[in-house]
Amino acid sequence: MIKQALVFLSDGCEETEAVTTIDLLTRAGINVTTASISNSREVECSRGVTILAKKTLLDIQNIDFKVIILPGGLKGAENFRDCPLLIEKLKQTHQKGGIVAAICASPAMVLQHHNLFPNANMTGYPTTKEAFQNWKDDRVYFDEQNKVITSQGPATSIDFALKIIEVLLGRTKAAEVAQQLVLPSGIETYQ
Repeated sequence: MIKQALVFLSDGCEETEAVTTIDLLTRAGINVTTASISNSREVECSRGVTILAKKTLLDIQNIDFKVIILPGGLKGAENFRDCPLLIEKLKQTHQKGGIVAAICASPAMVLQHHNLFPNANMTGYPTTKEAFQNWKDDRVYFDEQNKVITSQGPATSIDFALKIIEVLLGRTKAAEVAQQLVLPSGIETYQ
């Protein structure tokens, strides 16, 4: 059965985190849907790159996904935080046993702000450390009990995507995707 992933996009989101995650999950054979949280499918990211989402939030609000992913970027994370339909979608996904994954500013500004995982161990952009009750210094961290994956920022996007693949499809598939990349030192190599 093909796994379904949803990557939310918002004006101001971090394009490296969004595109890297979309690309690696697609390489792994995961069906990735991108959805803008606004009425427009066109999203202008934090550095001015424009991404055309496949859907809008309203199009997918009644579809279940195995994982929902939030890229970071300060303005993008603020937009996610201030979107009640998105927050409800995260809650529903978690209640149905799905995984929530967030990177950079989104763990603090969305997950912590709304207290979605009060006992979870998480990481995020290092300057947001004070927002967390249970901070982890890891580049990427999977809290298995709470089914939440968090990561620190643009340079950890590959780690983040590989961890999502590992959790959904297993370590062997993550290693297969990692072998297609020329990984910099410090990135988990799945040997």
